[in-house]
Amino acid sequence: MKITFNENEKSIEIKDGLKKQFLLLKISLVFTLANSVLFPVFVLNKKQFEWMGFIWILLGLFIIVLITYQLLKKTASESLNLSDITSLNEKQFFGRKMLRLKLKNGKSRDLIGIKSQKDISKIKDFFHTIGIQTN
Repeated sequence: MKITFNENEKSIEIKDGLKKQFLLLKISLVFTLANSVLFPVFVLNKKQFEWMGFIWILLGLFIIVLITYQLLKKTASESLNLSDITSLNEKQFFGRKMLRLKLKNGKSRDLIGIKSQKDISKIKDFFHTIGIQTN
């Protein structure tokens, strides 16, 4: 992961491949949603539809929630203005520390590819020097 600060535009550039990951995730979610709609209708017979169709419908509803969350609460933008960033938050997820930029529009931008505590400290110091609140 590479983060650079552009002083002229007052923005940061994040190069970590998250945009490609989000695209692949959205494509796989759309395919899973299509499968959860089409499979019960075209493949299952009447006896199987009662219990297997219910599972596929639940899967489809779960996928709709995930797609909505991805569209409304996450961003993979590689260029962010400093005025759009509220804070840098550190979260622990399954014993692994993650950094996330909280944006003013309610979305968040995950910083992926952080390997060690030393990298986390460097990134926190970098954001502190450019005036972003760190938690």
